[in-house]
Amino acid sequence: MKKPKLRELKEALNSLFSRPYTTKFPFEPHHPAKNFRGKPQFDPDKCVGCGACAQVCPSRAIEIEDDISAPAPVRRLIHYASRCIFCGQCQANCIVDRQGIIMTDQFHLAYFDEKESTHSVEHTLLVCQRCKAVIGPVKHLLWIVKRIGPLSFSHPVLITIHQESYQLQIQPGPGLKDKPLNRTDVFKIICPKCRHEAWLADEKIPT
Repeated sequence: MKKPKLRELKEALNSLFSRPYTTKFPFEPHHPAKNFRGKPQFDPDKCVGCGACAQVCPSRAIEIEDDISAPAPVRRLIHYASRCIFCGQCQANCIVDRQGIIMTDQFHLAYFDEKESTHSVEHTLLVCQRCKAVIGPVKHLLWIVKRIGPLSFSHPVLITIHQESYQLQIQPGPGLKDKPLNRTDVFKIICPKCRHEAWLADEKIPT
């Protein structure tokens, strides 16, 4: 039998009388290191509902649900932690200075049902008055107005959004469903497709 080396004896004594390198989790909360990528979390105040996070998610852990049948159409962004690989692409590609969704330090994600690990954020949707197509979340449109400034006055829908941001009293126009479009209708809340049809109809071009 070989005798133990002095180096091995030294390591054994050091480990016996020194503090362990590991933490005391789960008996004491563990505080991850800086820039630790834990569970992503939406910030309802800063998220604009653009859906960029869902588009870049490689594991499809974020879903977009547009409910236009509700009295007030809404968009829901839903994050499923059970599918998430915590890559951080959602925060890296967030258009609002990476603040709409952030990587938290939450790592203890034990659960029995997938629904227990999900969270979501909702935004009011703007839909076309004629065909009910989704134009976009109101908050996202307001973000665009702020970004492009005076150039927003070149777009009919953004003009209306800009006016509402100043809390001006705007009388909603009559419904456009099943009615022929004309050029004046481009200043109402209609989608790009219906706006194009309005221009073609005014120019007497068959649609």
